[in-house]
Amino acid sequence: MTSISKELELERPIEDVRHEVVLNLVRTANVLSVLGAALFRRFGLTEAQFNVLFALKYKTRAWTQSDLSKRLVVTRASITSVLDKLESKELVKRVDVEGNRRIYHVDLTAKGLELLNKVEPVYRKDIHAIFSMFSDVECRELTRSLERIREQAPLQD
Repeated sequence: MTSISKELELERPIEDVRHEVVLNLVRTANVLSVLGAALFRRFGLTEAQFNVLFALKYKTRAWTQSDLSKRLVVTRASITSVLDKLESKELVKRVDVEGNRRIYHVDLTAKGLELLNKVEPVYRKDIHAIFSMFSDVECRELTRSLERIREQAPLQD
């Protein structure tokens, strides 16, 4: 196992353990993002596009673009751009909301669901392989630890 200091080829050891944790979190997120991007690219998607399709597959009620942007922690402008691209690929559709011409509900198309059903098993296989050294209990503990970090550092609106 390589320490973050060696991995980043730092000239001096990191003396602040909390700074070391931050560097490890950021580096790990970056590694996972690069791996995800490579996987999704094989299917003609970006990570953001996959996240939208994935979220839409598991929603239980109608969602607007604003609902999506909140759940995916992206700006409304960003979600509009992602949805425009997904719509041009016929993977999602925007549906008029009766009585409100300013908002739309967003749904997967049959083509979008078909693509996601191809990508999702590969994605799940990959993340299970990456996290195979952790038990389910350890994954839940890690999740709780990350949630605690986010509670201490809430996003600013």
